[in-house]
Amino acid sequence: MQQRKRIRREARALNRQRAPREKQSPANPDDVSGKDPTKAKVLIVHRIGFVRAGVISLIEKSLQFMVCGETDEAPLARELFLRHKPHLVVIGLRLCGADGIQLIKEFRSLNPAAAILALSEHADPFSAQRAFRAGARAYLTIDDSPELLSAFDKILNGHPHVAASVLPLILSNFAAGTKNSRNPDINNLSDRELEIFSFIGRGVSVSELASELHVSVKTIETHQMRMKEKLALHTAAELRQKAREWLARSALNRIREDPDSE
Repeated sequence: MQQRKRIRREARALNRQRAPREKQSPANPDDVSGKDPTKAKVLIVHRIGFVRAGVISLIEKSLQFMVCGETDEAPLARELFLRHKPHLVVIGLRLCGADGIQLIKEFRSLNPAAAILALSEHADPFSAQRAFRAGARAYLTIDDSPELLSAFDKILNGHPHVAASVLPLILSNFAAGTKNSRNPDINNLSDRELEIFSFIGRGVSVSELASELHVSVKTIETHQMRMKEKLALHTAAELRQKAREWLARSALNRIREDPDSE
C-alpha cells in the first residue's frame, strides 16, 4: 500500500515537470517552418523563376537569414508582405503586370523599417536612381549575387549598398548630367514616366505598352503628352528619338565602364 502511494506521488511530480514543456509555443507565430525564429525574414519578389531560385539557394546556406515567401506577382507580394512582416525584401524592377518601383514605394509606406534591395536584370544608373528615390536601400544586378548576403548585413544596419559593378556607372551618369544641365533633364520625369520612356526607346508601341503595364491606351498617351512638355518636345516622333538616344547613351556608358559586360 505504501509502495503504491509512493509510485503515485512520483508520477504526479514527473507530470508537473513535463507540463511546462508541452505548453510551450513558438516564439514567433509567423515561423511555422520550424526554422530558427531569430533569423531575419526575407521576401523575394522577382519575375524570373531561376533568379528567385538562386536567391533562395544563397539564403538557405546562410545562418542569419530565412525565406518567408517568394512570388512574381505584385498582388501576392503585398499579401505576403503584410502576412509575414519581412525584415528584408528583394524586388525585381519589372514584375508580372506591375512596376517594381511602385511596389517599393508601397512597401516603404506600409513598413518603413523593412529593408528593400532592388535586384535588376542589368546595370542601369537611371533605374538605380529610381530605386533609391523610391525607398530601396540597396541596388544589385543578377550578376552581383555574390554580394547579396553582405548587402543584407549592410542595409539591416542602416547603411546603403550599391553593387561594385554599378557604382562607376552612377558616378559617370551623374557627371554627364552635370555637364549637360542646360538641357531639359531626363531626371524631371516621374518614375512611371521614366519607365514608359525606356519602353518607347526600345520601340514598343502604345498599344503594346498599355498591354504590358495593364493600363489603357489613353493613359499611355497622357503620359506621353506630359513627357513632351517636360522635355520641351513637340511630337511623338521627337519623343521616340529622344528615348532612343537616351538608351544608346546609357548602353555606351556601360560599355565604357565595363567593356566585358557586352
